[in-house]
Amino acid sequence: MGAVGAGAVVSSLVASAFVTGRRLAALEGIGVILWGLPLTLSGALLREPVLVGLMCVIGAGNSLVDIGLHTLPARLVPEELLARVFGVKASLSALAIAVGSFVTPLAIGLLGIRGALIVLGLIAPTLAGLAWRRLRSIDEAIAHRDQEIEVLKRISVFRPLPMPAIDELALHVDKVQLAAGQDVFHQGEHGDRFYVIEDGEAEVIGNGRLISTLRSGEGFGEIALLHDTMRTTTVRARTPLRLFTLDRRHFLSAVTDYESSGREAEALVLDRLGTFNPAH
Repeated sequence: MGAVGAGAVVSSLVASAFVTGRRLAALEGIGVILWGLPLTLSGALLREPVLVGLMCVIGAGNSLVDIGLHTLPARLVPEELLARVFGVKASLSALAIAVGSFVTPLAIGLLGIRGALIVLGLIAPTLAGLAWRRLRSIDEAIAHRDQEIEVLKRISVFRPLPMPAIDELALHVDKVQLAAGQDVFHQGEHGDRFYVIEDGEAEVIGNGRLISTLRSGEGFGEIALLHDTMRTTTVRARTPLRLFTLDRRHFLSAVTDYESSGREAEALVLDRLGTFNPAH
């Protein structure tokens, strides 16, 4: 257990320095492999220094598994279901320990200690190998969402949000492409979406005159959503435009559930209405 703990500490320090939010599923798969493979090798290698080293490897694998198990659910599961998912995970962990406690003595009685280590140790690497393609697809989906997160984090109203909240927000992003000269929305329309410019430029037009120009990394459309009013301006694509869009429910939930984000949103609204207010 001391060797397992030492391996876990070293692996945790290395992971803190080098592991990012990407490839978490593959990292967990590697951790599972490092849990089982040393057990198989320990059944074949009987020298004490080698066995202590293998136990260190198990400790390293354990920390990698924990990183995946405690991080992936928050990135994959809607926030309202997260408590249930962690509850199920804890129950399955207890069940797996109970099954292992029942199976291991039987395997030792049938195969001997060395044989049981070799056979039981192969289970984890085999399952990780069978699931590897699925783990890679999970990582690809997360990497794709990371691009959206990077764009959303540039927006002042989203910047104060904790990572799980903005990750959840990225799940609900839709994408729109417009040609130069096309209108995103018109002044006086009902507003039901918030927009973020991924690439391109847009013109803000109020009462027929140019108010400002919006560029990549800027958002717009918040006034109608926060104040439940009609669109105060027209926004038109100045160049070919790629947009992220969020519907009213998810935008308001993200902004109003966090006081710091709400303050940023109200400050932005006041600034824009100070520049142009159709009521004045």
